Amino acid sequence: MPYLLLLIVPAFFGLNPITARALAGEFGPGTLTGVRWVGCAILIGMIALLRGDGERWRMPWSEVPKLVLLSVLGLGFCSYAAYIGVRTTAATMVGLIYSCTSALVALYEVSRGATRPTLSLTAGIVSCMAGVVVILTRGDFSALSSFSLGVGELWAVVGMLGWTVYTISINRAALTQTPLAQFTTMAVVAALACLPVSLMEVQAMGLPVMTAATPLWIASLVLFAGSGAYLGYSWSIRVNGPVLTAASLSLVPLYVACMAVVLIGEQVSWYHAAAIGLVVTGLGLINFERVRER
Repeated sequence: MPYLLLLIVPAFFGLNPITARALAGEFGPGTLTGVRWVGCAILIGMIALLRGDGERWRMPWSEVPKLVLLSVLGLGFCSYAAYIGVRTTAATMVGLIYSCTSALVALYEVSRGATRPTLSLTAGIVSCMAGVVVILTRGDFSALSSFSLGVGELWAVVGMLGWTVYTISINRAALTQTPLAQFTTMAVVAALACLPVSLMEVQAMGLPVMTAATPLWIASLVLFAGSGAYLGYSWSIRVNGPVLTAASLSLVPLYVACMAVVLIGEQVSWYHAAAIGLVVTGLGLINFERVRER
């Protein structure tokens, strides 16, 4: 069972852009972000409350601004950017771009001297960046001279940069709440931050039109792409260790591409396959170097 988590958790993370793409015609990105985090806050909050004294909810007032900023950036804006991105570009592309967060985090660690720029780590970063170039240019490198990002791709890139900042910041934040309490609090803050955007979307678009499949997609967003991804990741860290768990996320681009074809009928071209190969190889090299360091 512990090793099974290494296969399941990346699938949960990969389901996020797929679900957003499936619901793009029914929910605005701000509304969908709010629905996701309200659902997760209720579910994770109930689990945290059932743990009783095992969870620590209180935190110093000095930590509140930091938690609010991280919640709005990581859970709010980065989800919103992905959801607005999939409205005009493929979920496969958004998933691939977000997967390169590890490469940018590794590059940051090298720049500040926290990690040695070994051959495998450098090759991994270059491979990931090459994958992004392939997917953004759709394999036509001659287009680089007149290259311009589409709206969806631009949102995905900005969201990925935001997720990189969030990843670096949350690892250094040292917040005093326990993990489930912290996640619940951050989900509530993110949902509240999305409320004004949601109200504007409802005013402009009207209330979401529900179809027979809508409840299933929302359930997958909350149970799997939200709560399941977080709880599964935390559980995997506990039973498999942080290195193997982080390395398993290298599989996310593969899952995104496969689920996009099977669940929402996206067409995968040769440049998608090439970009996936480059990104997965790059993430594998980056995580291999981290395994060696441990």
